[in-house]
Amino acid sequence: MAERRVFRWTYRDLWMTVTVCLVVASLVLLARPLWAQKAQESFRDKFNIAEETGGVAIATSSDGKYVYVAGRNGIIVSDDFGKTGSWVQTVRMK
Repeated sequence: MAERRVFRWTYRDLWMTVTVCLVVASLVLLARPLWAQKAQESFRDKFNIAEETGGVAIATSSDGKYVYVAGRNGIIVSDDFGKTGSWVQTVRMK
């Protein structure tokens, strides 16, 4: 009986395998890292709107895009779902 080969490689199969591997490798190496957020350095000096023990109120828009935090010393607003670096102090109390 003739022996059957289960895996049969042709030049086309080899070329397609090499091409797919190169495309996947280039996507992995050239894609930017998928970090959720950058690390928060020091927010205490920038946005000191509350006391040490709390005393803040938090509100969001209906879609969650805008986040408002109000404290005794001011109000800060995020226009990007509360992500780090998107906060701006809008009101500063004395």
